[in-house]
Amino acid sequence: MIPDFLQTIAEISIGLAGFSGLIVALRKSPGPLTEVQKFRLKVLFGNAFGAMFLSLLPYLLSALHVPNARIWFDASAAMLGFSLIFGSWIVVAGRRIARVVPEIFNWTIFYTLTGGHVVVVILQAAIMTGFIDERAPGVYAIGLTWYLMHATYQFSRMLFILPKDPRHV
Repeated sequence: MIPDFLQTIAEISIGLAGFSGLIVALRKSPGPLTEVQKFRLKVLFGNAFGAMFLSLLPYLLSALHVPNARIWFDASAAMLGFSLIFGSWIVVAGRRIARVVPEIFNWTIFYTLTGGHVVVVILQAAIMTGFIDERAPGVYAIGLTWYLMHATYQFSRMLFILPKDPRHV
């Protein structure tokens, strides 16, 4: 059985992404997005849409008549893969952005957020290995919640922490 709170997470993700897009559109100056804006949007949308699609995945697997025990293995494998790929991109791109605008980059927060994604990978691996069986839906939701928290954090940085050089805003 798929818990209803996964649908709520999907709805929150859609709302966060939509509201963020609206705010960015209203604040954007004419011309193309800067590298900093692109990075921030990719992090925000990657986390928000990752949470949305991954929260809907168990419903899709259930509709395909995948056995319940297999649903959480497959969904956790998808989240683990997404976390590894997206987390790796964040590390590489984040280091590049830190060189461009060091005044807005906080290494402690960067390592904390990266560590959160590592914890998500470990938790999903625990589900896949059977270490966590009955609690798999709740542990899976922890990963989704982490994505929402990271997206929300990125949204607040986009609003309140701006580079000094207007070329990077």
